[in-house]
Amino acid sequence: MLKKLIRKKLQNYRINLNEPDLSLPEKLSQPKSVAVIGGGIAGISAACNLAERGFSVHLFEKENFLGGKVGSWEFESNGETLRTEHGFHGFFRQYLNLRNFLKKIGAHKHLIPIDDYTILFDKNKKQGFKGLDNTPLINVLELRKFGIVDWKTFINPLGLPFINLLNFSFATTYKKFDSESFASFAKRTHMNDKMRLVFNSFSRAFFAEPEDMSMAELIKSFHFYFLSNEGGLLYDVLDSDFQNSFITYAEDFLSRHAAQIHYSTPVTELSKKERGFAVNGMDFDYCVLCTDVKHTKRLTAQSTGFEKYNRTFSQLTSLKQSGRYAVLRLWTDRFEADKTLPFFIFTDRLKCLDSVTLYHKMEKESARWSEENKGGIFELHSYSVPKDILSDEEVKEHLMQELYHYFPELKGMKITHEFFQHRDDFPGFHTNQYANRPEIKTEVPGFYVAGDWVKMNNCTMLMEAAYTFGSIAANYIMEQEGLRENQLISVPLKGILA
Repeated sequence: MLKKLIRKKLQNYRINLNEPDLSLPEKLSQPKSVAVIGGGIAGISAACNLAERGFSVHLFEKENFLGGKVGSWEFESNGETLRTEHGFHGFFRQYLNLRNFLKKIGAHKHLIPIDDYTILFDKNKKQGFKGLDNTPLINVLELRKFGIVDWKTFINPLGLPFINLLNFSFATTYKKFDSESFASFAKRTHMNDKMRLVFNSFSRAFFAEPEDMSMAELIKSFHFYFLSNEGGLLYDVLDSDFQNSFITYAEDFLSRHAAQIHYSTPVTELSKKERGFAVNGMDFDYCVLCTDVKHTKRLTAQSTGFEKYNRTFSQLTSLKQSGRYAVLRLWTDRFEADKTLPFFIFTDRLKCLDSVTLYHKMEKESARWSEENKGGIFELHSYSVPKDILSDEEVKEHLMQELYHYFPELKGMKITHEFFQHRDDFPGFHTNQYANRPEIKTEVPGFYVAGDWVKMNNCTMLMEAAYTFGSIAANYIMEQEGLRENQLISVPLKGILA
């Protein structure tokens, strides 16, 4: 009975973000051109949705591959040609629009489920979450068995703010909590160590240290991932390299719909004309900007014709990017001792290491290399590199030390190949940022922005946000041309107690 009441309260865990007018045509009757700048998930989304409707789409990408944060590329090491990626990504069951797109282009067949959501603690302890009830609210109560919550959590006067985790709404949550960091919230509520660790993991998954992370954004993320759907904490991964399991399918879709992809083509000129836009010397009726925050700021500052649109110009040039993060992938001659571990593991960070991915257990290409070379492929990730660790060598040293702490059996292993990334191009979901985030539809006629960094009144985050916002930008352009929008869906926009 309780599960039925919760499902009803949360609108069957699914709402429509728009209501397309089915009487409107689907295809253009006259030529219209669109420049999509940036070939990550948001750019792929906007380009695919518009090309399918008959728009002349030009997709500009500075790299020689599409995908952005899910891109994949080759590199040479010790006489071998290998592929690497930006880092591990999980496809949660509540990524409703992105997963529908994977089905549409045929890539969904590569999704495989992860066995468990595991955290490694110090002193050889670990915590899994397999078997947790997926029903919102009940799943929170069941966290008692793991020591994450207890009966005092919600009745202790100091813990009353925890109720806000069940009370998410755009109308109140950001007003109350966007100026407070997670570290501050945890301290004033006397959050227990295990709950703090879970939320620290959430915080760092958004590339922010606890003292920087907006508590409002964290409440929203907890709502989206845990309290608004019955997908649970478990998720799916792609069983093959991103290029083979995702990007090639998107490229084929774009090709079938006559979109032109400009690889290795950074946009050096973007200008607003009296009618339309000029991008690298080509004229377009519309423009969708889908670059990451770092390049969005730079390109906007260098562009012409946007200065008179003060609000948009200010919002785009003042975007806040994340702190630094690092990814170290290792091809080795050893395997982990515990064969029961899932593909992806969070760690109770000692200083730098947040997660370890066992690629030899997940990707077909990695498994093949592993079998041929009798060794594992491990990816070490620091989502938010501590401010006092500066150089690449220092970061790598800390990551390796912590890997050996959690996997002592790997000490002395031979590292055949490695690929290291140390970057700062994710959006910063920090305190006091939400109010000034740009919205998808800007004050510049015909100009839209899309990515996981825009402000929108729905709960999507990370990859689902990037895909959904690219699709919403496409819908705005369809609306402008009198076409039927594509249907988009979401988890409910309010928490169970809101």
